[in-house]
Amino acid sequence: MGAVTFTYRRLLLLGFGFMGIQLLWSIFDAFVPILLQAGRDDYSARAGVDGYGLSPGVTGVVMSLDNLAALFILPYVGALSDRIRTRWGRRKPFIAAGAPVGALAFVAIPLALGAPLGVFMVAVIVMLLAMDVFRTPVVALMPDITPSPKRSLGNAMINLMGGLGGVLGQRFGGQLFDDSPLHAFAYGALGMCAGVAVVLIFIREPTPEQAGPAEEEPELLASLKEVLRDRDRSALRILVAIFFWFLGHEALKVNFTSFAVNDLGVTSGEAASTLQYFSGAMLLFSVPGGWLGQRFGRRLVILIAIGSLSALLAGCWFLETIEQARVMMALVGAAWIVMVVNSLPMVVDCAPARRLGTYTGLYYLASQSSAVIGPIAGGQIIELFGNDYRVMFPYAAVTLLCAGAAMWRVQRGEAHGPG
Repeated sequence: MGAVTFTYRRLLLLGFGFMGIQLLWSIFDAFVPILLQAGRDDYSARAGVDGYGLSPGVTGVVMSLDNLAALFILPYVGALSDRIRTRWGRRKPFIAAGAPVGALAFVAIPLALGAPLGVFMVAVIVMLLAMDVFRTPVVALMPDITPSPKRSLGNAMINLMGGLGGVLGQRFGGQLFDDSPLHAFAYGALGMCAGVAVVLIFIREPTPEQAGPAEEEPELLASLKEVLRDRDRSALRILVAIFFWFLGHEALKVNFTSFAVNDLGVTSGEAASTLQYFSGAMLLFSVPGGWLGQRFGRRLVILIAIGSLSALLAGCWFLETIEQARVMMALVGAAWIVMVVNSLPMVVDCAPARRLGTYTGLYYLASQSSAVIGPIAGGQIIELFGNDYRVMFPYAAVTLLCAGAAMWRVQRGEAHGPG
């Protein structure tokens, strides 16, 4: 089997796909919760739109229902993309099929605003299903084209590009949204299409000889059984940790812009633009985070990042101004990306040969489970405290401490083999 060689140029080109996808997601995450909640009596008029007036708890349920299908689709698509062989490669057919549909449905979201909630949700769900078709194959391309010792660095580089996409989405998407929601969503759709086009045109997947023989059938369930039966349970513990830290992340993702609008008194666009400090820090610290994992060990670096991040989020309870929020979002983004860039490589380096896509799917099984549960739990807790969005910060800090407890006994997942 031919060796897969590491090149920065190829990872940079792959990163354009992540940049475009994250540009779209940053706009979705910032504004869909606002569109669902604006119009409620206790919701600030500075949101600037007439939405559906839903409560935080119901909004959490709606956002979680959107992710429920992804809980099953992402792992299956990852396993399916491991076993197929086409003239275009294993991963590209999924990208080419899902991206155009996702872009069109994304533009339809603001166009549906004002129609019954069911019509609005159809646009949202079609967009999410289309994105689910190609999300795992795009992620699996990174370990496909990167040898094991370089995967923390490789994951860091594509997250750097993702951070750039987040900055572009939050910076310009925020400005465009205050002018017109349609302008912001059209900008996100065009940016995503441009990014994945670079991947489709310039990335060459490994040859069948390098990829290895195809699996006879998707191996997701077999791989999940292996994880559960594994003697040291390292892969299981990593997946549990990922579940818990994304549990808090999902609550923050759904509710931060509402916190900024209601507690800090800014517009929807200004609230979204504040998140550029989070994404900007991700951009700056993604490659250093990968280098730290490569130099000092992924597990140690993740544990330090978890401790730092939980302390920072607890401190966010005391935020009073948008300027303070910008500083804290930058610090939180730096700690978050150091943790995240080292987690996917740990999962795939627990994988048997030829199951990189399948274990990438297990990574998404863990994170997507949080995407279902996290917004519901976060929304219910906010309602329990009288619609106080501030309570999401200590809640997220507690979920991170649970993640740290799971990571503490992990024994595998470090880099192996020649670089």
